[in-house]
Amino acid sequence: MNSCASANFFLRPIIVTLFTCAVFFLPQGLTPFRASCFDQSAIAANDGKRGGFQADQADFNKSEMRCTSGKVPERGTIRYEMILRNTGESTPDRVALTFHISPSFVMLAGRSPEIFCDIENRTLHWKGRIRSQEERSFFIELVTLPNTAGSIIHSQAGVAWGNENKSLAMETKVTSRELPEGILLTVGKVGLGPLEITILGYLLLVPLFLFIVPRLIRWREKKRAHLSPHVSWSDPDPRGFMVYAMSITFLACIPVLFFLAFLVMDDVRQFSAYEKTNCIIVDKKLSWSTGSTGKTKSRIYDPLVSVRYKAGSNEIVSAGSMVKGTFSGRESAAEKKIAQYELGRSYPCWFDPEDPHEFLLERGLSWGWYLLCLGPVILFGIATRYLYRRLRGTRSPSEMSKAPIQPG
Repeated sequence: MNSCASANFFLRPIIVTLFTCAVFFLPQGLTPFRASCFDQSAIAANDGKRGGFQADQADFNKSEMRCTSGKVPERGTIRYEMILRNTGESTPDRVALTFHISPSFVMLAGRSPEIFCDIENRTLHWKGRIRSQEERSFFIELVTLPNTAGSIIHSQAGVAWGNENKSLAMETKVTSRELPEGILLTVGKVGLGPLEITILGYLLLVPLFLFIVPRLIRWREKKRAHLSPHVSWSDPDPRGFMVYAMSITFLACIPVLFFLAFLVMDDVRQFSAYEKTNCIIVDKKLSWSTGSTGKTKSRIYDPLVSVRYKAGSNEIVSAGSMVKGTFSGRESAAEKKIAQYELGRSYPCWFDPEDPHEFLLERGLSWGWYLLCLGPVILFGIATRYLYRRLRGTRSPSEMSKAPIQPG
């Protein structure tokens, strides 16, 4: 018992000392470990932010662009709808939407009121804020230009937020617009209008004319020689080369005459059939193409506008040239012409009641086309006169002087 008591007497102070050290020094030893664990968690969270894994980051990758149809006729309207969706957990300071208008084939027809239009750079812009789990929609309307059937319109838009961005793109095909033409003849399932019948008639006329007219002229000349044996002259065209050359010239000028007749009727309809209304200028731009005359190249300018006007009870959106024919010359003159019309203002215009999408801001005659047709018209007159004289047997004074008269 004395030995146990003495052992307890010596062990008790040692146990108390160890317990006291554990109470005071163990928490201090765990503190660096806790701090290091907390720092590692913070570093992992920061890495998640940099890597895109943060739950409260804004996200517009679910945004989309929609279109009314994948096909649109000439002078038809395309409506795009941009839907910006923020599926993230935070609200960015600024979201930017940019839409690029195709440099060719289309013009602006309408847009959401909050969208800003940069006409010179052919772009549309919007900047603002979209909260988390919210979406915002915008619409943009484009109208296709005439003579663009078969073209593909590549529409592009972009959404930018923070250091991120997303591209939106769509393609639309331009088709031919069905005009209100009457069908005069039906062959199987194919309907033939006035234009088709005229082309078919011309294609049938060419071989018949080349086969009949030269032979008819030679036959009549032989008949006249047989009936007037006392009169003889040297044939200036023994093989008929001039007859065939004039016949080909005559046939080649016929399409030009049809085109000229169409121009005259179209110019007359401007002043007699077109109806007057007021139109609002929605968009304008200067289009140009390169033409060559010999070794020199020149630019042909065409001021284009998109307009909105009333045709009866219908509202029409259309696009085309603001002047009749092609406006050529210096760029400064073309820019001066297009500067006469301001965006958003109303101006008088005229539209075709048979085809309401056909409009004119300025009425006038197609003097440029008339000058181009002048040469073929003169050649047609020369060929017609030559063939007519040969058919009637009338000789020119030079031929008469070469014709010796035999005494009876």
